[in-house]
Amino acid sequence: MKRLYLTLTIISILFWLAFALTPKGVFSENENRYLASFPKLTQKTITDGSFTEGLTDFITDGFPFRDFFMGLNTGYNKYVLKKTEINGIYFAADDYYIEKYSDPDNTEEITERLNAFFEKISNTQSFLALAPTAVTIYADKLPLYAEEASQTDEISKYYSEKSAKTVDLYTPLSQNTGEKLFYRLDHHWTTTGAYYAYAAIAEKMGLTPLEKSQCELTTVTEDFRGTIFSKLNMNNLKGESIEILKTDEPLTVYYNDTDTTADTLYNLDYTAQKDKYSLFLDNIHPLIEITCPEAETDRTLAVVKDSYANCLIPFLTKHFQKIYVFDPRYYKGSISDFINENQVSDVLVLYNMNTIDNDLGIRAIY
Repeated sequence: MKRLYLTLTIISILFWLAFALTPKGVFSENENRYLASFPKLTQKTITDGSFTEGLTDFITDGFPFRDFFMGLNTGYNKYVLKKTEINGIYFAADDYYIEKYSDPDNTEEITERLNAFFEKISNTQSFLALAPTAVTIYADKLPLYAEEASQTDEISKYYSEKSAKTVDLYTPLSQNTGEKLFYRLDHHWTTTGAYYAYAAIAEKMGLTPLEKSQCELTTVTEDFRGTIFSKLNMNNLKGESIEILKTDEPLTVYYNDTDTTADTLYNLDYTAQKDKYSLFLDNIHPLIEITCPEAETDRTLAVVKDSYANCLIPFLTKHFQKIYVFDPRYYKGSISDFINENQVSDVLVLYNMNTIDNDLGIRAIY
């Protein structure tokens, strides 16, 4: 018995020593976020419960060898317990890992914000495109008895009684499921998936979209492990490729927040980092101005978007002389005022259905 107590004591000491030596409050490249720091201890934080909540996050984030044990737990659940889902991720067919979709809570509120936004820019041609995700397009790959709310039903709710023109993205995606439209280890669509969405959007805008055969895609990395991988941490999962569209038109890309200019829509430095998807449009910027002097029209476009639009925008540069790209989470001005003051001819609002319900940007859209 004494030996058992001694062993447990040594294990406990080693654990807390490892915990003490594990960096806290630092940026986790794997999860693309900052880990929790020790919470402030005040009468207020104790009374409102935020200290206890923060302490739990601090201990969870600071757990020694956290990524390793998360991966071990995922593997145990998948291969030993034969579970079909963990951490909100389905273990789907053909080595896909697909995010669950739950009934949204804020459809009515977001619909009101969208209506107010479109009303304020009534002199522009406005288009609303909501993208179903892999859980809908690859529904046949989901495990048996997977319970899902309907993204198509929610899209219909958003599209009803809109002053903007709405774009059906479900049909072109669902008609091309033989191609790789979504990443296996990330929640985004691939550049191929973005192409089919672009073609539908362009047609709705009265443009002639590029034929797929005209689109030259180049692989820039073959080791992409995205947001879904970060929830699983199964290091035996092979990375996948990211492709970019080669654009021949000369471009000037101005990043308003950093006051810098580039001649490309891609920052390939990100291929050496965990967050490889951020190579599209150089990650996050409140406002990007893309000038396309050889565009086939003199129209201007404002894109109000989440990150699904980042790999789609290169397809649009052929058609518009100027494209303004807004991330409303970070843009502090009024997007509608900007559109009106600059006499923008076309506006595209593009979001994906898996994150729109909790996206803070779309609630501040106008």
